Amino acid sequence: MARTRLVALGAALALVIAVTACSSSSKTSTSNTSAAGGGLTTSSAAGGTTVQVVVKDTNGLNGMMSMTVTPSTVPAGNVTFVVKNEGTIDHEAVVLKLDPGQVWDKLPTDYAGDPPAKVASGGDKVSEANNIGETGDPNLKPGESRTFTIKNMTAGNYAVVCNIAKHYAMGMRAPLTVS
Repeated sequence: MARTRLVALGAALALVIAVTACSSSSKTSTSNTSAAGGGLTTSSAAGGTTVQVVVKDTNGLNGMMSMTVTPSTVPAGNVTFVVKNEGTIDHEAVVLKLDPGQVWDKLPTDYAGDPPAKVASGGDKVSEANNIGETGDPNLKPGESRTFTIKNMTAGNYAVVCNIAKHYAMGMRAPLTVS
């Protein structure tokens, strides 16, 4: 009787271990390099697509800001983002899945704080409720690069944004379509 229970317990434990080993607990992975690091490190997902993201500013909050995403259309599946800060101040890249009817360059900036929370006035960030991947902390210093992979991206429209205060409104946003 005790041996039967022990065998059943062992079988149940083996099943739990097998199920846990087959599932993935993380949707993204990251790596980081600096300008002094001598190169860009990428960890491309097997069978996936790589997207280059360049974030720039000309004079911090006193100049123009931009974000470019190349290519801007990718197939569904694993997508690796290689983000390079070519600006003069810290930046980040956040990938947001857009809801039907949302437009990548018309998101409301009525959020503030970290993490962003809706505010009655003084908002300077967009909501990250649909954040599916990002460069993470700390923010990218000028000259730094960071790589992250979003696994199993589904077809749809996305916005890639820098969600540091005021940066989205100053032009740090770009569309991404997954087909």
